[in-house]
Amino acid sequence: MRTIPDRESLTIEFKSDLSHLPDRDLVTTIVCLANTEGGTLYLGVEDNGTITGLHSNHQNPSNLAARIANKTSPPISVRVSIIQEEGHLVACIEIPKSTRLIATSDGLLQRRRIKADGTPECVPFYPHEFAS
Repeated sequence: MRTIPDRESLTIEFKSDLSHLPDRDLVTTIVCLANTEGGTLYLGVEDNGTITGLHSNHQNPSNLAARIANKTSPPISVRVSIIQEEGHLVACIEIPKSTRLIATSDGLLQRRRIKADGTPECVPFYPHEFAS
């Protein structure tokens, strides 16, 4: 039985890892979720929900969590578990909702929103949007 959700939402994100998702893209997505409601990133799942598996460089959960903490400011602590689903390994990355703004280590702020068609997206978080 499949345990991974079948589609993305405000708190669920899928990222393909077939050709090794760059750290910058991974960390941007983590920041986006942390600055909204938190959520779960499934690394190794295509946008359409097809499970395709993890690149070998992302199969160590401790290394993945450390890489994320090192590339976020302030460092964010995520929980990473590797699950086997439909014969593939998938990284399940649980991101807490942050109580303060989180940026990538190179200063990118993102937040998540739902588009008119009901699908989620990450968008820039502008200074005028910060709660005072």
